Amino acid sequence: MSRKSFKVTACIDWLDVVIATLRPSQHQHVQDALRKITGAKLWVETLDKQPGNVGTTFRLRFHDVLANDHQKLQQALDELSLRYPFASAPSITAVEVACDFRHKTGSIPDTLAMTHRLQSSLFAYGTKHRQFDPATRENRYLDRHGDRLDPNLNFRIGNKEDPFAWQVYYKQTDNQQSLPKDQWRARVEVTLQGSALHEYGLNFLSDLQNFSFDKLAGLFRFRRPVAPEKQADGDRFKLTAIKINRKLHDATPERGMHSFDTVGRRDKWRKTRAESRHLEADSELQEAVKGALRRLTL
Repeated sequence: MSRKSFKVTACIDWLDVVIATLRPSQHQHVQDALRKITGAKLWVETLDKQPGNVGTTFRLRFHDVLANDHQKLQQALDELSLRYPFASAPSITAVEVACDFRHKTGSIPDTLAMTHRLQSSLFAYGTKHRQFDPATRENRYLDRHGDRLDPNLNFRIGNKEDPFAWQVYYKQTDNQQSLPKDQWRARVEVTLQGSALHEYGLNFLSDLQNFSFDKLAGLFRFRRPVAPEKQADGDRFKLTAIKINRKLHDATPERGMHSFDTVGRRDKWRKTRAESRHLEADSELQEAVKGALRRLTL
């Protein structure tokens, strides 16, 4: 499925901000104040809950316009600080950045095909590659021979507590509400928290202003298998060995790029390579995502 049939855009799916207030309060009062300011009911959590369910440190989650417009978000927090004076500058505790591939004519089969391409080519140094099946409410792990990706299911890499975690899925809903069909798209997203934020210099909310999101392009890496004939370079014995090796380990995009972790990882000095030599960059996807991230400004 060619990327040329799709418009590619990037956004912040959600942003978690931590505020510290000078006087204690209950989370529902902070939530109500935010509702009056923004017109939306936002998720608010007390991080230092004390007797009486009060605290001074709160985690706030922003979506949509507020997450993607630094000026509006800052204005909302400024208004909140008038009611609950802040003890320090708001900090970032987690952010999820997404890239969407929306088909130019709204083709559902093509969008599913792009979802599968993204799932089968995403290369990430995460663990527990799996798909969540809403019918069974269970994860289907992709660590056995014969396991195959299903573009109708959410593909996940990494754990909830990890600094980095990825998802690729066919997006048809938002906030548990069905989207119009012309907004259905293939989405790939990465969540950064903890040390991941420090690594990219995202510590305080103010760090998001003028942040160059294309710095995150390295988190959206896509690979594809090198054609066996190209890798063999005319050596028919090597060609046969390559095909047998891949089949033996079930190294195939149909199971995900992690299936190549067991082939071609040793160099001639018997050291472990970061990537299998059976893989090469999918430049078309890499450039599409990098361009979308470059256009994302707050």
